[in-house]
Amino acid sequence: MSKYLELVEVSEGVIVLRRSDNKNSPLVKIEFSEEVKKLLNGMEFDVAKEMIKSGIESLNADINLDNLDEDLFENIFKQETQDRVLH
Repeated sequence: MSKYLELVEVSEGVIVLRRSDNKNSPLVKIEFSEEVKKLLNGMEFDVAKEMIKSGIESLNADINLDNLDEDLFENIFKQETQDRVLH
C-alpha cells in the first residue's frame, strides 16, 4: 500500500483523493454540479483541496497527526494549482 495520496481532477468538476498506487479506488470523491461550477469559475480544484484539508484538520482532535507522514500532507496541500494531475 502506498503511503502517498494524490488529489486529482479526473474530469471537469470531479476531484478524487486516492492512493498513488491505486488509481481505480478513490478514498474521497468530490463532484460539483453545473450550477456550482459556474459559480466557482474554474476554481473547483482549489475548493476541493480546501475541503479535504479542512476535513483532515477537523479530525486533528481525534487522531494523532504526528504519527502520519508529513510528506503525504505536503504533497497534497502545498502544491501549486499548476501541479494538478489531469486525466
